[in-house]
Amino acid sequence: MTQLNRFELRTALFALTLTVSLLAVAGCVGKQTTSTMDTGQPQVVVRPMSPSAQANYDYLVYMDKLQQLRQDAQKRGVRAMSREEAAKTHAEAVAALDRILAIDPSPQLYVEKAGLFWNHPEGTALSRKALNEGLARYPDNRMLTVYLANAYIADERLDDAIKVMDGFISRHPDDIDVLEQLGQILMEAGKDAEALDALNKIPEAKRGPETLYTMGRVQGNLGMRKAAIANLKKTLKLDPGFTEALVELAYQYEMSKDYVAAEKIYSSILEENEAFYEARSRLISLNLKLNNPDRALELAMDGPPTKEFVIDAALMFIDNGFYAQGSTTLDRLATDTDIPAEYFFYKAVIADQGENDQQKALSYLNQVDPHDRLYPHALRFQAQILASMGRVDDALSIAVTGKERYPNASIFYILEASLLRLEKNYTGAEEALKQGLLHRRNDPELTYELAMIYEALNRRAEGLELMEQVVRAHPDNANALNYVGYTLAEEGRELDRALVLVTKASNLDPENGYILDSVAWVHFKRGEFEKAWKYIQYAVDVVQKDPTIWEHYGDIATRTGNTKAARKGYKLSLKHKTSNADTVKEKLKNL
Repeated sequence: MTQLNRFELRTALFALTLTVSLLAVAGCVGKQTTSTMDTGQPQVVVRPMSPSAQANYDYLVYMDKLQQLRQDAQKRGVRAMSREEAAKTHAEAVAALDRILAIDPSPQLYVEKAGLFWNHPEGTALSRKALNEGLARYPDNRMLTVYLANAYIADERLDDAIKVMDGFISRHPDDIDVLEQLGQILMEAGKDAEALDALNKIPEAKRGPETLYTMGRVQGNLGMRKAAIANLKKTLKLDPGFTEALVELAYQYEMSKDYVAAEKIYSSILEENEAFYEARSRLISLNLKLNNPDRALELAMDGPPTKEFVIDAALMFIDNGFYAQGSTTLDRLATDTDIPAEYFFYKAVIADQGENDQQKALSYLNQVDPHDRLYPHALRFQAQILASMGRVDDALSIAVTGKERYPNASIFYILEASLLRLEKNYTGAEEALKQGLLHRRNDPELTYELAMIYEALNRRAEGLELMEQVVRAHPDNANALNYVGYTLAEEGRELDRALVLVTKASNLDPENGYILDSVAWVHFKRGEFEKAWKYIQYAVDVVQKDPTIWEHYGDIATRTGNTKAARKGYKLSLKHKTSNADTVKEKLKNL
């Protein structure tokens, strides 16, 4: 079969208009003869085009239809083609390309066919179909493999993308480019150890900047700070202009608590590019860690006046307890007449948490536009403030208003239930959550809150069954996994499964101190006291005022022979008003 030289086609044939081109092709694809036939009139007989000529013709049709679609997509405002006309043109482009593939297939053409469906209303399924057709013909083609993996990634099907890449690597273990891309996909999927394994298969002498950068990132994610820093330095030695690697290096220094080195790098990045958003944000955060809020505020005020940047900067100040600086930063949004809802919402946070002025906070929240997306959150915040002021009835009124206005929003059923729990009205709380579940069947948050009500009512079996249902319906719901795993540990059964559940929950939400406590407690119940001690220390670093966690801390410290730490745990459990005070006092006495 004669292969098409598509570059020559584009330069030689596309120089003519489509009409002229098609006439030219029609005039030369077959030899014409004349015949008088029975009528005595000359008849033109056009012989069928050769396969090569037919492919040339179809390629011109395909390119023309593709050009029409591209030009129409680039137009702003009213487009030239209606939806029906665009669909017809698209179908004609696909049909022409299919005819070419039947005569003169190639991996590139299958990629082009996949591209025709990339933004299709049905998603990337049709793109994947085209790529799989190509791989059936060219099973070891790298380009088709990578594009198919990307098609899965576009649909957030990372495991399927990894499977495609793994299959290729199993047949081509020395393909450096695919190994590098596999490592990147595994990293994005949160599978850092597997990503590092894939990248380590690339010989050191052949590791380029991208490979070293990805290795540095996954090593950092795995807590391998020294190795991460070493690889990021190698990256920058090969490519000094690799800004992302420079930012990552600064971040790894920061995580290693080498704040001086980190600040030096972030500052150098800003000197080169004042508009580099991430570097400025990280430098603000770093100065707050160094207890230098004035420098952090200077950086925030010199940053871009965009809502995104201002809000992010303000939240950093708020999260670190620098409320005055957060307020000053937010005021950058109040210079226009169109003040965003975020300004009022976070000013309310500052008034409530930083200034202890609930009335001022309520006045800010009242200025949030009822049509803004933040309005339901403002309502909930209002209710929480009113409840803290002892005005529970007013707070409940807001919860009811929220349910009426947003009947499918779980937050107001949960809000009402939590307010009723404050009043010890567990029956009312249960009914509120069940009402929410009528609107949002099997909602994991509502179900979790209902399970907690059953726990408070000593109806643990009912709560556990509810959360088992959530785990089956939502296997990646960290709260449900944690609840079931912790409950099994408390009951001293299925401890292997309990460990799997709480470990998965912790992987999904690694900074959750309550889940870290569950991991510690399951290890404790399994008799793995050293592991339990490791995780309970993580837990109290994150959650410092929970009496149950401190009691667990004391129990685990006792079993590891650390009497001093055990005493600390039990005292802090009592300080934070444990409901199990008599038992904790007895444990303290027996040390």
